[in-house]
Amino acid sequence: MQTRVTLRDVAAKAGVHHTTASRALKDDPRVCAETLAKIKAIAEEMGYMPDPMLSALNAYRHASRSSQYHGTVAWITNNPTRNGWRDSICYQLYFDGAREQLTRHGYNLEEFWLREPGLTARRASQVLLNRGIRGLLICPLAISRGHLSLQWEKFSALTFGYSLVRPKLHLFTAAHYRAITACMRELRARGYRRIGMVTSHRMNQRMDRMWTAAYNAELSNLPKSQAIPILLLGEQTRSSHASDKNFHKLVLKWFRTYKPEAIITPEIPVFEWLTEEGHRIPKDVAVVNASIHKGELVSGIVEPSREIGRAAADFLVSMLQRGEYGIPSTPQHILLEGTWFAGSTVGKQKQTALVSKIR
Repeated sequence: MQTRVTLRDVAAKAGVHHTTASRALKDDPRVCAETLAKIKAIAEEMGYMPDPMLSALNAYRHASRSSQYHGTVAWITNNPTRNGWRDSICYQLYFDGAREQLTRHGYNLEEFWLREPGLTARRASQVLLNRGIRGLLICPLAISRGHLSLQWEKFSALTFGYSLVRPKLHLFTAAHYRAITACMRELRARGYRRIGMVTSHRMNQRMDRMWTAAYNAELSNLPKSQAIPILLLGEQTRSSHASDKNFHKLVLKWFRTYKPEAIITPEIPVFEWLTEEGHRIPKDVAVVNASIHKGELVSGIVEPSREIGRAAADFLVSMLQRGEYGIPSTPQHILLEGTWFAGSTVGKQKQTALVSKIR
């Protein structure tokens, strides 16, 4: 019967201590490149595979010693300004949730701004490594589709949302598709039949088109008389008064043409525009947002942003414990579902009771 090759067997053949062998197999920078390559070659030749039970035990020991300091994780931002990411409540909740969970694991979470004057991608990687930082949480980028250049092979990293398209890392975000499905079904259960959607091309891209895909999928099951085309506002941002005024006109024209009973919309200020025109919400038309946070009055789906941050932190710690560095061959997308909040912008009585989360 063939015996299992252990880490000590690999270390003995390589002529090193077993802790050195363990570090080498985790790409620890404290092991010189020549020794690291030698140990990896020997491990492969001997057919060494980590013991899953031992790995689980080590993970348990790390978790039970959460008060001990294990290191620092970097919160990577790339906004035009150092604190620009803080303008988003969602990103702040990601950060807060991740920091809370990392603290339990014995890690600190520190901000690291990639646009520091004079900081190149190569220099940024070196600064992080010199500080002993191997774990990275990538904050959503300011642009809808972007890329970052770091020495990824030296880090365990994951990102939030879909804005980072290169490299393809493990990703955590809200279940946007199912949020729209929940909104549509909740509204229909309340008696609404003509349900429309207003969003922007920019927001549609940032959601990886999940919102529009879910909306169109729900429309495909409805009678044509109830189908209202999505209003996708142009590429302009809401940074100028001119674009605000143009969007305002487009929304009101669409509203008069299709006469929706309810509207699903993100951050576009449809609520204010309709109110200014004398429409009563929710008496005349309901307005729902598929991405809200606790404390808001508008009806919609409360995103579990803090929980997303916590889950991401747990995942990253497990990567660090396993020594998983570099761009993953099979990136995982972990989606957390939100909860329906009735709020004050929907009316009508439910015809059929629905649970707060989609089954």
